[in-house]
Amino acid sequence: MSGGKGAALVAMGAAAGASILALTLYLTGELGENAAEADRNKSVAAASPDPVRDPALRQRLGIVEAPLAAYSGAQQAGGFARGLDASTLAAIVAEIDTARATAAASQAEAARLDMLYRSDVSASRRAVETAKAQAGADLARLRLARQRIGLEYGPGLARLGDVGVHQLVARISSGDAALVRIDVPGVLLSAGAVVRIGDREVSVDVRVLGPAAASDSKLQSAGVLAVVTGPAVRQALAGRVLAVQTASGASVSGVLVPRDAIVRHQGQMWVYHRESAKFEREVLVEPVPVSGGWLVLSGLRPGEIVVVHGGAGLLALETRPAQSSGGDD
Repeated sequence: MSGGKGAALVAMGAAAGASILALTLYLTGELGENAAEADRNKSVAAASPDPVRDPALRQRLGIVEAPLAAYSGAQQAGGFARGLDASTLAAIVAEIDTARATAAASQAEAARLDMLYRSDVSASRRAVETAKAQAGADLARLRLARQRIGLEYGPGLARLGDVGVHQLVARISSGDAALVRIDVPGVLLSAGAVVRIGDREVSVDVRVLGPAAASDSKLQSAGVLAVVTGPAVRQALAGRVLAVQTASGASVSGVLVPRDAIVRHQGQMWVYHRESAKFEREVLVEPVPVSGGWLVLSGLRPGEIVVVHGGAGLLALETRPAQSSGGDD
C-alpha cells in the first residue's frame, strides 16, 4: 500500500516538474521574441533618414532655407474671368467694313450727281436728292454697325475705335490674344485697373478696358472687359472660367511665402520650417495669391526661417510607407 503511494507521489512530482519546465521555456521564448522585436524596431528607427543631422541628405533633397519677408499692400479680392466668343465681334467688324465702303460709294455718287446738276449736265434735282438720301441711309447703317460694339460688348471695347477693334479681332484669330469678361463681386473696377488672371502655374496681369454691356445675372456684378496676351491666352478659351485677383482698396499686412516654398498635401498648402531637431510641416491659413508668392495673414512671422526649396522631398520622406521590420516568423 505504501509502495503504491510512493509511486503516485513520484509521478505527481515528475508531472509538476515537466509543467514548470514547459512554462519556463514558453516565457523565455516569448521574452526573447519581444526583445528581438524591440531590437529590430530600434534598428529601423536608427536607420530612418534625418535631414536635419545629415548634410549629405539635405544636399540630395536640395533643401534651401530662407527667412520670410514682410508684406504690406492692398487687400486682394477674388473673382472670375470668362473667355468670350469673338465670332460675333468679328461679324460686327466685317459689317462695319462693308457699311464704310457702301457709305463712301454712295457719298461719292451723291457728290457726282450734285456736280452734274449744278453744271446743268444730264442730272435732275430728283436724282441728286435720291442719291443724298441713299448716302445718308448708308451713313446711318455705318453708325449702327459701330454702335453694336458698345451695345453688345460695352463702351470699354468701343473706345478702341474701328482700327483698334479690327486689330484685336486679327490678334484673337491668330491666337495672340483673348477677350475676357471679369466679375469681382463687391468690387467696382474702373478702366485701367490691373487684374491678375490665372492660377499659380500660369497667370498674367491685364488692364481693364472698361465696363461690359450687361451685368452677370447670377453674380449680380457689373463686369468689365480685358484683353489677355502671352502664355495665358491658351487658358482663356471661349467659355472657360479662370480665377481672378485684384486689389479691393483696403490695406493688409502679413508675410510673403514664395511659391517654391509651398507643398500641397491633402487639399491644403503647407510649408516646412525647422523646429528643434526636425523639420515641421505647417499649414497656410487662407493664403491669398499676390505678385511674387502667397500672402499669409496669420500663423507665420516675418523673418521666420522656412524651407524655400526641397519641401517636396521632405514631404516624401514624411509620408513614405513604414519600413518592414524583418522577415516573417
